[in-house]
Amino acid sequence: MDGIDFKYTAQQQAVLNQYFSTRDTAFNLEQVAGYFFAQICSPDATEVEQWMKVITAEDDAISEDVVFALMALHHDISEQVYSDCFCLKWHEDTHYLDCQQWSRGFLLGVTPYYERLIHTQEVSEELKQALQMSTEQLSFFTLEESQVKTYCQQTNTDMTLFIQQQMQLAGEFAGGYAQLIEATAISSGLYDSENDF
Repeated sequence: MDGIDFKYTAQQQAVLNQYFSTRDTAFNLEQVAGYFFAQICSPDATEVEQWMKVITAEDDAISEDVVFALMALHHDISEQVYSDCFCLKWHEDTHYLDCQQWSRGFLLGVTPYYERLIHTQEVSEELKQALQMSTEQLSFFTLEESQVKTYCQQTNTDMTLFIQQQMQLAGEFAGGYAQLIEATAISSGLYDSENDF
């Protein structure tokens, strides 16, 4: 065997769906994807053991096939982010709850470094605004669907169209988020150079 193949497969997705459906305190697969995206974009390296504890609620009895499936998913998202071809797989039939779970995972993963970067004086206001706008858009679906419904009713906005627009915007921001984090991190002075990433 030449090495471990980290290609994420439908079979591994099924393994993860099964695993997370039995873990009440762990993430679900959409949350994992959002969390991984945030962690991959992070200027701080995170060890596998650290993110494994977070997403599995410290499952010490996790099976090897689940571990390898998680590593394959992480690798798949990482490859997409660093080849500049990451896109959210949301479409008009995507359930609000799926978007919400992704955004919740993303928000959990992004908050530690976002807070540090947004409050660093060395970062220009332009970069801070871009970072804030992008992060808020990617976190939009953490809102309860009922809140969005109320907003749409108050503004006489078609809710289906509004949600589709938010999905599209999130997809656009996701595509350049890693580059924005890198530019902001370097500008912050908290990281010496691109080699720190």
